[in-house]
Amino acid sequence: MFIHKSINPSSHVGPDLRELRERAGWSREAVARETKIHESSIRALEEERFDEILDPVYAERLLRAYVNFLGGKEKYFVQKYRSCLREHKLEREPHEKLPRRRHIRALDLAVLSRFVAIGGFLLFALILGGYVYLQVRTISVPPPLSVEAPLDGARLDQPMVRVQGKTSPEATVLINDRQAIVKTDGTFLIDLDVPRGTVVITISAKRRHGQATTISRRVIYDRPLPSF
Repeated sequence: MFIHKSINPSSHVGPDLRELRERAGWSREAVARETKIHESSIRALEEERFDEILDPVYAERLLRAYVNFLGGKEKYFVQKYRSCLREHKLEREPHEKLPRRRHIRALDLAVLSRFVAIGGFLLFALILGGYVYLQVRTISVPPPLSVEAPLDGARLDQPMVRVQGKTSPEATVLINDRQAIVKTDGTFLIDLDVPRGTVVITISAKRRHGQATTISRRVIYDRPLPSF
């Protein structure tokens, strides 16, 4: 059994705790590993960093476990610990369970790993948002459309007109409500019957989700009158 010999008659408990540990041949890391007491709590007790002790009652329990593990006199160290609390005006009644208030500075929460995690999340959200925006923009933008034939105002010599042009391969083309076949290169072609007179041909190209691009052409078919 280790017997602690007091050489510190003052009310400071920190030096006695450190001496007790060193006489027992333990390092802070080893004691923390064996007792499951966090090393920062051990350092706070040994160096009397009372501003780091949020709950003096709980810290006293850690002190008891710490001293008993090292084979010291529990009563002696508890009395010194309480004397230190009184000296710093931090003594509390045993029934008080809530930790004392402590002003937390912004830098206390500044942890590098937390900044890295937040930065990675923000970067991921930015990339994801940009990707979604580009996809929505690509889908919603009307497809390109060019009509090669017929020319606007063209006169026909037969009751049929050929409509041909080019758009995006994924677009759907309607010509006067008739669907034209769009090839893989985006070209389309369809023949329409037209009545006598002026006919308006409406060509519309649209993706599945989005706006349409529309072009109109007027053609005129003058059927000759029969001769008698």
